[in-house]
Amino acid sequence: MTRKEFLKTVTVAAAGTLIQAENAGAQTPKAKFKRGVTLYSYQEEYYTHAMSLEDCIAEVASMGAEGVEVIAEEMVPNYPDPPEAWVQHWHALMAKYHTKPACLDTFVDVYWGGRRDMTVQESVDTLAAQLKLANRMGFKVMRPTTGPVRDSAPEMIEKALPIAEKYDVRITPEIHAPIPTKGKFIDSYMEIIAKTKTKYLGFNPDMGIFAKRIPRIVLARHLRDGASEKVIQYLDQAFQDGVSAETRAAEAAKMSNREEDVRAALMTGGYGPISNNPRDLLAIMPYVYNVHGKFYEMTDDLKEYSIPYDEVMPIFIEGGYTGYINSEYEGQRNTQDVKETDSCEEIRRHHVMMARLMA
Repeated sequence: MTRKEFLKTVTVAAAGTLIQAENAGAQTPKAKFKRGVTLYSYQEEYYTHAMSLEDCIAEVASMGAEGVEVIAEEMVPNYPDPPEAWVQHWHALMAKYHTKPACLDTFVDVYWGGRRDMTVQESVDTLAAQLKLANRMGFKVMRPTTGPVRDSAPEMIEKALPIAEKYDVRITPEIHAPIPTKGKFIDSYMEIIAKTKTKYLGFNPDMGIFAKRIPRIVLARHLRDGASEKVIQYLDQAFQDGVSAETRAAEAAKMSNREEDVRAALMTGGYGPISNNPRDLLAIMPYVYNVHGKFYEMTDDLKEYSIPYDEVMPIFIEGGYTGYINSEYEGQRNTQDVKETDSCEEIRRHHVMMARLMA
């Protein structure tokens, strides 16, 4: 039996049973959260039409996972106002495969057609249309990206809270690399929660904030794209040594001003930072309503190469998190130039790892 056949045969439930048997008698907290997948993970196969929306949902269900997360602009026709027939088809697929809507991902464009900044009210109106869509599709959680990753949008989000309450959808800004787990991004939203006592604002942490090294498939892609080995080696080690993204970029620029090297240095700013501590999430865990299980590469021993899941997953167990951790595979973009993507196998490996850590 090939490795791929094995991964398709061994159900996650069976994997969990094996781990529980091995750890019989161990007194550890039980995981309350659930497994899911953001269909963004199948982006390669969806783009090439190798997999349809239904194929993606069926694949999620085949692993014993329940949560389905969707990027609305990618898969919803006539976004953000799909035909009612399509919405009914979506609900029929959820029922057919016994899956649940986990989180709807949207983008609030901060630039109007690339010509000018949107006003706050225009942004709120955009968010309102997306909240209505989430409600129609049965999502209770929505992740809006509201501009540059590092920037929060407290004024817009606060104005949208009555709309979120109307549609019964929680707004969860994403804590995405390189956002620190302590600082103004999280504080800006916690201040709103404290002031309004709202139940419709929280967070969506992305596992990429806990990367301890730059994914090796990313570094290898930069090399294939023409970056110099000297610069790549420096960036790799400097990240692990905790050198800031700004300093890494400046030092790399001294070593080389070639476009490929400059681009590689800038791109490494999208991981970590390495100083992020998973335990910091305990302070906001009551307001965590969805989690992106970001991963780039599963190794043959079923571990994520860059992110220490064995250190992070126990924090969600300790904190009593009850939402979904949705696999978010982003390795394909760094390997598609040299091999055929098999997102299904990568995601199945990720779920076997998650089941082991949950047990």
